[in-house]
Amino acid sequence: MPFFFKTVFSGIMIPTSTIIIKSKFGIEFGCNTNQDGFTLIELIVVISLMGLMLFFTLPRLGENPFLDGSKQSSRWLIGKVQTLKESAIRKQKQHSLHFDLDSGLIWETNESMSIEDIEDAALNSSYSLPDDLRIIDIEYPQKGKIYSGLAEITFYKAGYTDKVLVHMQEGDSYLSFLIEPFLANVQFFDVYTGFDD
Repeated sequence: MPFFFKTVFSGIMIPTSTIIIKSKFGIEFGCNTNQDGFTLIELIVVISLMGLMLFFTLPRLGENPFLDGSKQSSRWLIGKVQTLKESAIRKQKQHSLHFDLDSGLIWETNESMSIEDIEDAALNSSYSLPDDLRIIDIEYPQKGKIYSGLAEITFYKAGYTDKVLVHMQEGDSYLSFLIEPFLANVQFFDVYTGFDD
């Protein structure tokens, strides 16, 4: 229900959303200032802009790393390595990242964990690789390659880590992750590479 007020024009009650202007010739002009919605032109412009944005962004969704299992696992591994390096320095505790090459499980532990906590981390807190992605091997410069069983990367509280190459395969494509002892970033390669290359 609109509110009313008295105007100076002959004491008529006029709704606040309508303003009437009387000209000197006696003609009244009305202007509705109440805008409860959008005009058709405004709606067409907004919908057109949204359509253009979708037209240019939908093709990129096919390349979305969050939809691709190997890219999501790559991001997880890179982020986990960086997190464990920082955590080892900050908490002054040795951390380890464990790989079960047979089942594709990855989990983390630290030196302050009890044997029960370590077993619980392996069973309940592990990251599982997608079905189409598998770890081929873990390569160390001195120990060589580990193809099956368990492998471990240690992050020391002094700020360095084991130098290691993690090799993964998805279909016909290979992924290699180089973890350097003193560098925070993990180097990523789209090919199978080794320390001899």
